[in-house]
Amino acid sequence: MSSPEAKFDNALSNLKKESYRITEPRKALLKLLIDSSHPKSADDLHSELGEKSYDLVTVYRNLETFEQAGIVNRMPTESGKSLYELNEAQHHYHHIICRKCHRAEKLDHCEVEKLELLAKNLGYSEVTHVLELYGVCEDCR
Repeated sequence: MSSPEAKFDNALSNLKKESYRITEPRKALLKLLIDSSHPKSADDLHSELGEKSYDLVTVYRNLETFEQAGIVNRMPTESGKSLYELNEAQHHYHHIICRKCHRAEKLDHCEVEKLELLAKNLGYSEVTHVLELYGVCEDCR
């Protein structure tokens, strides 16, 4: 696993490669995502940044930019909010999310890719999917 500094440098490199500017809000948000042990909502990140430092719209815009640059993964939740995490491995995976505490754990296996192949065989192109599993974790039972 790479160091936080290497993750930060890699993320900045990806932003530059995609022709995005490197701004102070982006650096601050990246550092929070790198230091986080679990996915967080935009509201959580906004609070951790210090609500007076950057407004919530800035947080959302930068998270969207990070997603477009492939730096973060966005996980839609049942409540309609999204959780965000650093996309370290640069590969596809899913999560199991606790309905009560919102803890999210990675599931590295994806069976849905077989369904995507079926859709492609039916003539569809640009096939993708979004899948997150929900339950109640052992700590919340």
